[in-house]
Amino acid sequence: MDEHYLLRKRNNWVVAVFATVITVVQMLNFALGIPLRFVLTVEGIIFLVLVPMTIIASYSKFEEQLTPYMKYFNMIIIGIFMFMINHIDPHMINIMTMYFYVAIMGIYQDRFINLMTTLITLAILCYYFFTQGEFIFHSTNVNDLLYYIVTFCFVSVSNIMQAKFNNNLQLENRSKTQKVLEAKQAMEDMLSRLTESVQSIREYQTNLNATVDTTNQRSVEIVSSIENILYSYEVQNENSVSHRQQMILICEKVEAMNAELVKLRTAGEDSPLLSSYELLMTELKDMLQVAKERAENTADITEQNKSSLKDVLDLVSTQQLEMTNLSEGFNKLEKQMSRMNRKNQI
Repeated sequence: MDEHYLLRKRNNWVVAVFATVITVVQMLNFALGIPLRFVLTVEGIIFLVLVPMTIIASYSKFEEQLTPYMKYFNMIIIGIFMFMINHIDPHMINIMTMYFYVAIMGIYQDRFINLMTTLITLAILCYYFFTQGEFIFHSTNVNDLLYYIVTFCFVSVSNIMQAKFNNNLQLENRSKTQKVLEAKQAMEDMLSRLTESVQSIREYQTNLNATVDTTNQRSVEIVSSIENILYSYEVQNENSVSHRQQMILICEKVEAMNAELVKLRTAGEDSPLLSSYELLMTELKDMLQVAKERAENTADITEQNKSSLKDVLDLVSTQQLEMTNLSEGFNKLEKQMSRMNRKNQI
């Protein structure tokens, strides 16, 4: 709490308590037959001097200038009030009223104010003890005065100790309040960083989702292309197998024809046409053998490419599944961070 604001509240509280108590006492005095002049004099000091000055000091225009000095003003005016009351009506009851003066100034919890109040009270006490002691006190013995002085000092010491205790308690409360504010600030900073982290994760999740969507789309296109290639390889493989079988049949027929030519040559039949035909069949046999080997190699390569493409297809499918799982994991993480953020804000 601001010191200036607290001092202003104490000024108002001192005046309010003092004016209320004295007004109630004077109403009781008037009811018991105390002269009206005395009652009006007492009330005039309060409501024509003390209260108006307090009201003026409470205005925002004069608050900054007058509030620090109002505690001294109240101490002096109430001290003058106590002196005048004992002067107008020298009685032991009015002397005892100064205990109330010492007690009410303890509201300020100021050591200097308490000491000055005690000195003013003791000065008034000693003055009336030596000037009008026979009218006020039951004895004018100085030893009795010492007991009065000690009693007022006890009250003042009690106020000083209470002020010290309250000030220490106030400092402790301020320290705790400061720690709470620091903890609150640290919590707000942590929540701010957590919120920024959640926003960063959300942005990363958005970008990741876009990347995953693009990757999935491209994966689908790649898978479709690979499937088309696989289909083409399968057709090519089937054609190669069919071609190889046809080549095998042709080779078998050529072998049969070659065997017939051998038989004819063995039988003694020989002609230039037969020699040319035999040479042609030999060349054709060699060409078919080469074509057969190439067809077998093509079939093997096609089968290997088909297996490799299947592996690529499996790899792309696995990657697509992993990207989907990663996206789902980030979605779960974002939800958990959002729930944690809401709990911390509560």
